[in-house]
Amino acid sequence: MLLKFDELNALPIPDVFTNVTGLGTKSYGTDCVIPEDDTCPLCGHHNCFRLHTDTNQAHCYSCGDHSSVIDLVMKLCDLSSPVEAASAITKMEFEPYTPATVVQAEPEPDTRNLERVAEINAATAEYYHRNLLGKMDALVYQTVTRGHNVKTLMVTKVGYADGGLVAALRERFSEEEILETGMARLQNGRLVDIAPAGVYVYPHFVDGRGVRFTFKDPTGNFKFQQPKRYWLSGAFWYGQDSLERSGAIALVEGENDRLALMEVYDGPVLASIGSISSEQVGFIKSLGREVITFFDNDDAGDRYRQKFDARHIIVPERGGDIDSYLRGGGDFMALLAVFTPKFEVIKPLLPGACGSESFNDTGNANRMARLYGPDLRYIRETDAFIQWVEHSWVPAGVQVLEFAKRTAAAVLAEGQVMIASDDENIRKRGADQVAYANRLHNLGLMKAMIELVKPKVEIRTVELDADPMLVRVKNGVIDLKMQRYRENRRQDLITSVCPVEYDPKAASLLWLRFLAEITCGDAELAAFLKRLVGYMLTGRTDEQLLFFFYGHGSNGKSTFIQIIQALMGSYATQINSDVLMANRSVGGPNASLAKLPGKRLVVANELPEGGRFDDMLIKSMTGGDTLVARQVYGKHEIEFTAQFSLVIIGNHKPAIHDMSHGMWRRMCLIPFAAQFSAEQADPTLPARLLAELPGILNWALEGVAEWQEHGLKRSLPAAVVKANDDYREESDLLGEFLSGCILQPDAYTPATELYQAFQTFACEGNEWRMTQRVFNKKMAERGFTKLRRDSKAGFRGIALTADMPRVFESVKLTV
Repeated sequence: MLLKFDELNALPIPDVFTNVTGLGTKSYGTDCVIPEDDTCPLCGHHNCFRLHTDTNQAHCYSCGDHSSVIDLVMKLCDLSSPVEAASAITKMEFEPYTPATVVQAEPEPDTRNLERVAEINAATAEYYHRNLLGKMDALVYQTVTRGHNVKTLMVTKVGYADGGLVAALRERFSEEEILETGMARLQNGRLVDIAPAGVYVYPHFVDGRGVRFTFKDPTGNFKFQQPKRYWLSGAFWYGQDSLERSGAIALVEGENDRLALMEVYDGPVLASIGSISSEQVGFIKSLGREVITFFDNDDAGDRYRQKFDARHIIVPERGGDIDSYLRGGGDFMALLAVFTPKFEVIKPLLPGACGSESFNDTGNANRMARLYGPDLRYIRETDAFIQWVEHSWVPAGVQVLEFAKRTAAAVLAEGQVMIASDDENIRKRGADQVAYANRLHNLGLMKAMIELVKPKVEIRTVELDADPMLVRVKNGVIDLKMQRYRENRRQDLITSVCPVEYDPKAASLLWLRFLAEITCGDAELAAFLKRLVGYMLTGRTDEQLLFFFYGHGSNGKSTFIQIIQALMGSYATQINSDVLMANRSVGGPNASLAKLPGKRLVVANELPEGGRFDDMLIKSMTGGDTLVARQVYGKHEIEFTAQFSLVIIGNHKPAIHDMSHGMWRRMCLIPFAAQFSAEQADPTLPARLLAELPGILNWALEGVAEWQEHGLKRSLPAAVVKANDDYREESDLLGEFLSGCILQPDAYTPATELYQAFQTFACEGNEWRMTQRVFNKKMAERGFTKLRRDSKAGFRGIALTADMPRVFESVKLTV
């Protein structure tokens, strides 16, 4: 018989345990059972062995053993391999066994006057809270010893017991009503407080109602808690009233953990108070919100973390908790920079995982997709694979062939298991499978497997690095919109990385001095550069700007952009400036554009003197248009929308002949006016600035926040506004020509005459020459009226001067 490991491991572990050992089980909490003798069958210790029904795993908290169903049978029966254990299970006359669990009685209906109970709970919370604020020793303990802020204590209404609650409540409520809250008990016929003097009281609120109380005794002597039957409905976590706050839900274990975290974190903070039940897990999942856990760094905390699909923050010291970390002076922002990635549940490679596929190319591709699909993606446009390795998507290269080899090896291993079967038919099929698996190791069959797996894991280029407000750094991902740091996730499909570790404490003093020098002390311009780099760090193109870093040599602009390129790593790329120039060769595939998908900074260096921009391409690259490119020898065109900021570096200003608003609203010339002599040059400066990249990253992150608040176009510095006005005026060839003409309302010049004069003017400066049709259109845009005189078309309001080339007899000028 074929061994189906996954089905065997899915058998209820309490039933298997009982069948193997003959011992019954009993309930222990909501998701756990224990042996009826409460003894670990592996180490013999008491009160430590648990069969977890939610995960179908066994664990001993004394000897540390952790087992699946098959592992447990192998150990209990002293077998040598999982195959033997699986065979033993299949040979058992397995009768599903109902464990001798304690049957949970149906809860009795709550017949109390719940509104009255809530009223007494409110009075109880108020009484204990007034006690805390009025007793100096108790307040000193909470504020000095525990380090909690008075405001936090007041918001959460932390209280202090003095033994006088019953006496205070008797003034308004009967003894029967007080007993129904569970906050008092009868002792020798007399009603007394449940919490003795010296105990701190923590009320739990849901929708403004007090629903439960928990207690903490600094001496550790009082361990009693309010029985669950007295809680009002909806009491799952301590701090549920904070869910009205925005942001991710922070989960902690105890009351002091919650109070400590509330003082450094603005979002909702909830404490489990004891082991976490399935009801508590279900409540959190039902909220559908992002979760961050701050559970203790111990075995219990490790178990709790596995219950939640969340970002897990763990204090450095084993045995520590968030309360002790913060009280000890720990840096909260630094702690956020260290995380444990989300737990990912990937099925293990077990016999049977290959599935019931045919032994052909299609079946092999299905096997490979099943085994390695989570770790593999195929990009159709570039005909390339990427793989998930150590929490990063990276080019797969020849590793794809390794996946095919492992698939063949898995088929072989499954066949070998079948050969070990007692069933002759299964052994025969296993021999056939082993023979096929040996052939599957041939290169031709593996290549066919790889070719057919492509459609099963295919994605498009536009799906990669698609979220413009996520940026990956060496040690995680930063959500630029929320200014939060987290782990890199498979579903993000991020393939680029800033090769810098995020360190929220890193500074960049040298970088700030450098900025002050290259901006000549212009604080407004330096602040603009900060917002600009923050904007570059995103994949947003809202501003629709082309950035032109202009200035003669030795002014710091090249060093500035080189450091930013180093900061942005594979998010940045460089192109030849010829790509952006008019009159370039336009035939064939545009490989320069084909490398731009997913990039956020594109730099073109050193523009040629006398060159002219390709106005239409500039508009497409900065205007959010769909760009089409194809790699050299590429099979497919790549369609993508620009996510990059285009930066041009130059000592010369290229001519821009498109004087339309659509073109000039995109131009952002940034002047670099500083001049550094050879004596001032510091050859070590780039290396010293690179050493500050973590601090420069923090500076850029501040720039992201400032850009989101102020933008770029809305807050252009005076130096940038003047530089762009000057550039536009210099580029207005037609305007320069018209400034030499006579402009009078009754003047008239034939269009042909005017155009010939403009052509001669443009040729003298070796400038751009437009067609007469374009010339006429631009004249009309300047407000000149076209009319006919003597059967000739011309323009009213303009005449040529005597020193301009013209056909004089054609000019009619009224003075």
